[in-house]
Formats: sequence, structure tokens, C-alpha cells
Amino acid sequence: MRRTAPLLAIALLVGAGAANSAPPSPSIADAPAAEVAALAGSYHLEGVMETGSDLLLRADGTFEWAFTYGALDLLAKGRWQREGDGIALQVEDMAYPPQMPDTKFARMHLRRDGDDLVPSWPWDMDDFRKGAERGAYTRE
Repeated sequence: MRRTAPLLAIALLVGAGAANSAPPSPSIADAPAAEVAALAGSYHLEGVMETGSDLLLRADGTFEWAFTYGALDLLAKGRWQREGDGIALQVEDMAYPPQMPDTKFARMHLRRDGDDLVPSWPWDMDDFRKGAERGAYTRE
């Protein structure tokens, strides 16, 4: 009994800490169907010269993203969720050139601006600056 008392006290403290932690970000499952339907769909990047990019947001919370800039081609798949003033893309699988490892990223935030999604770029490259907004994904 004496040995289990310290373990029980630790378990109670850890449990209390978990109860006080921040709530998880809202998932697609928590979002009203109308909101998910309003966001889900195909988007195309506008306003960035010499750059082509498409984004597909599915109602099941998954996404596919393609980006071409000059000779650079990037592809990503993963999950999306509502976050703050927009959505977050959480990358689960990404194709990028091995000689350019800095182009790989784990997440990207897109701010809602009416029906558009404005990306906050996840890397520094030429005219793209990490955290800066440039262009907008418009619904096709």
C-alpha cells in the first residue's frame, strides 16, 4: 500500500494538469455541416506571378495541395481544420525536391477573407517570406 500511494499521488497530479491544459483545436467533426460545406471545395492561387497552386479541401477534413514555382514542384496531403480566423493545413505526406529540404513544411495557416483563403507562407524563398501573406486561394 505504501508503494502505491506515491504513484497514486503522481497520477492525480498528472490528471489534474491534463484537465487544466488548453482545449484541442476544433476539428471538422465539431464544425457545423454548413460551415464545412462552405469551406470544402477546389481553390486556385491568384495574385502571385509565375506561381501555380491548387488546393482541394474535402468535407471529410482531408486536403491535397499542389504548388509550382519555376522549376520547383511541391505536393502535400493531410488534414485540415478550423483555426482562429481561418483554417490550418496539417501535412501528413509531402513530396519536395531532396536538394531543397527547406521547402518541406508541417503546417500552413490560411486566413479567411470572404470566400478566399489567404496563405501565410511556411518558408522563405525569393519573394515568399515565412509568415507573410501573399496571394489568395479563390474557389474554382
